[in-house]
Formats: sequence, C-alpha cells, structure tokens
Amino acid sequence: MEILLLGLGLALAAVYAMGIGANDTANSIAGPVGGGVLKYRSALLVFSISVLLGAILQGHMVMKTLGKGVVSNLNIYGAVSASLAALIWVYIASYLGLPVSTSQSATGGVIGVGLAMIILGQNTKLNLDVVSKIIISWTISPLLAIALTAILYIVLERVFSRVKIGERGIRGLAILASAWDGYAFGANDVANATGVYYAIVGSTTFFSSLDSRFLLTLYGALFIILGGVLLGRRVVETMAYKITKLDPIGSLSSSIISASSTWIFTTIPYMLFGYGMPISTTYISVGTIIGAGIGRHRSIRQALNLKLVLGIILSWFLTLPTSATLSMGFYYLFTKVFLGM
Repeated sequence: MEILLLGLGLALAAVYAMGIGANDTANSIAGPVGGGVLKYRSALLVFSISVLLGAILQGHMVMKTLGKGVVSNLNIYGAVSASLAALIWVYIASYLGLPVSTSQSATGGVIGVGLAMIILGQNTKLNLDVVSKIIISWTISPLLAIALTAILYIVLERVFSRVKIGERGIRGLAILASAWDGYAFGANDVANATGVYYAIVGSTTFFSSLDSRFLLTLYGALFIILGGVLLGRRVVETMAYKITKLDPIGSLSSSIISASSTWIFTTIPYMLFGYGMPISTTYISVGTIIGAGIGRHRSIRQALNLKLVLGIILSWFLTLPTSATLSMGFYYLFTKVFLGM
C-alpha cells in the first residue's frame, strides 16, 4: 500500500511541479518580458535552461529542509497530504492570475501535516526553529526587495547616463541577469514539488540518498518547465504588465535583486545551518517589480496598480492557513482510511 501511495505522491508532485511552473515562471521572466528585453518564447527558453541547471546543481539544499527539517519524521501519508493541499491552492491562484508563493504553499502543507500528527498523538516533532526562520524570511524578503530594487534602478539609471553602453548593452545585461534569476529559482523552488519525498525515496531499497536527490531534482525541474511552457502566460501577464510599467533598466534591476536574494537564502543558510531556506521567490519577484516601478516613476501612486497589489498581498496572507488547513484535513482522512486511526 505504501508503494502505491508513493507512486500517487510522485504523480501529485509532478502535477504540483507543473503548478509551480504555471505560477512561478513569472518570477524569472516577467521582468524581461515586461521591460521589452525578451519576447515571451525567448524568455521561456532562457528560463528552462537556467532552471534545470539550478535545480541539478543546488536544488538539494532546500530539498533537505522540506523533506526533513520542518517535520522530524514525515511519512508517506503526510507527504501526499502536503502535496495535494499545496497543488490545489496554487492551481486556484494560477487560474485567477495571482502570483502566490509556492514555497509558502508547500511549507504550509508540511506544517499542517505536522500539526495533524501532533493532534493525533503520533510521535513527531515540529521544528519551530526552522519554521520561524522561514517565516522571518517571508516577511523580510519582499520589503528588502522593494527598497533595494528602487535604489538599484536609480543608481543604474545614473550610471548608464554617464557610461554610454546603449540600450542593446542594457538588454544584454538584463538577459544575463534573467538567466541567473532562473538558476536561483531552480535551486530554491524545485524542493517545493519534490522535497517532501526526499527522505522517503532515499530510504527505499531502490535508491541511494545521492540517487534520490538527483532524480527528484531532475524530475521536479522538468515538470516545472513543462508547467511554465503550457500554463505560465496568465501570471506572467499580471506581473509583467499589470503591476507597473517596466523598461529595460527596470528589468535588469528586478532580475539582479531577485536572483541575488534567492541565491543567498538558498546557499548561505545551508552553509551555516545545513538547511537552505525555502524563500518565496514570488514575494521577492513581486517586490522587485514594485521597486522597479517606484524607482522609475519616483512615486508609489503613479507607479503601481494599488488595487491589484493589495489583492496580491491578500492572497499571500491566505496561502499559509489555507494550505495548512487542507493538508491537516487530507492527513486525517488518509490515516483514517489506510491506518484506521
């Protein structure tokens, strides 16, 4: 029965990975598309290559966090419950064109399972230290992204007015920054789809820990790319065109801050604590686009579609409790059906 559940879970992980691609492809390509740096299809190509590299080379850093760091002994029933809860919320948001955090959705699903296991009296531990670090990163990252991108836009605008590199040079730099952004996204977000299966697959007789890590990152990355190609346009259009009006300097500024922030949260905590932080690349990316608009227009009211921004923020507040509540319900249902608890 557990093998069947594992197969179901990995199928759900593929569906969720496609949902991540549908919602989060915009995080890396909305800037260059909205700023006129790349056409949509060209941006998807850059995104696909860079995400695959980031997932393979660094995806294991955050995979360990969601697989073992939040809940001490996540079982197959919990993994399936967390995946199912997260994918339902992400697909609803993607249909509405709302850029929500797939990291927050996945983490909320795992937290909900941990709470359900505690309520049911099962032997587990919810690692509040890791959870608190994750929540702090969610709070700080968009605010820093807004401020840093607005400042960087103003600095780059002045530099480029003195150093005549031309619009073609700016576009070239923006494309490179977009590729780095995709790489950082792949390193951080592939764990959202497959991280909950890291410990489970690695403990089977078929795979070593190294094999499971590589196979799960590759598996997740390919379905993220597929979801972006097939379903990503709606959220891309929201972030690229509806929040603010971007230009090539805004695209460059947005990608630099988004890429560097995501890469730092992925890599530095892993080096210090052994757990990369599943930062919300959506929070960072939306923050950088807001910051680019403010930097360009020097005014919040003139720069932003405030009604849309408030709607996006509301969806962010709903993400964690919604995914956690759904996963608690699914875990309770699965344990009743399969374990009779």
